[in-house]
Amino acid sequence: MAAPVPAHADSLTFDYELTVADMRSALRARARVVRSARLQKVLLPLCYAVFAAGILVKGPEARDWPPLVICGLVAVFALVGGPVLQARSLHKALQGQGPRHTTVAAGGMAASWAHGSQSMAWSAFGRYTETKDHFVLLSPDKRGACLVILPKRALAAPGDADRLRALLDAGLPRA
Repeated sequence: MAAPVPAHADSLTFDYELTVADMRSALRARARVVRSARLQKVLLPLCYAVFAAGILVKGPEARDWPPLVICGLVAVFALVGGPVLQARSLHKALQGQGPRHTTVAAGGMAASWAHGSQSMAWSAFGRYTETKDHFVLLSPDKRGACLVILPKRALAAPGDADRLRALLDAGLPRA
C-alpha cells in the first residue's frame, strides 16, 4: 500500500458520490481508449452481418428468420443494453461505500469513504482520459480493467479542473 497522499497547497481535495451516469460515462470513456472494447463494437455487428448474409444467401425460408431476428436482438442488446446494465451493476456494488473524500496531489491520490480508505501512487495507474464531466484513471493493464472516476462536478472552483488536469498530466500519460 502506498503512503498516504498529504493535502497541501499543490493538492486538490473534493467530495462526491458516484452515480449511475458517472459509471456510464466512465465506461464509455474506457471503451474509447481500450483496444478490446473498440474491437467489440466493430466485431459484433460484423459477425451479425456475416450471419445474416449466410441466412439470406440460402433463401427466404421461414425457418431461417427466427434465428436471424433473435441474433439481431442479442447484438443490439449487447451493444446498447450491456453497458447500461454494467453501469448499474457497478453503481450498486459501490453504493454501500457512500460519499468519497478524495485528495489528488503530485505523488498520487488518496480516497476515503464510510468503511475504508485507499492511497495510490501514480504508478498504480497506466493512463487517464478526460470527458466533458469526468476524469477517468485507468489501470496499467491493456484492458484498463480497474478505473477511478473523478467527477468534475465535485470540484469547488472553476480553475480546479485545470489544476487537476495539470496534476494528472504530471503523473500520468493521457490515453
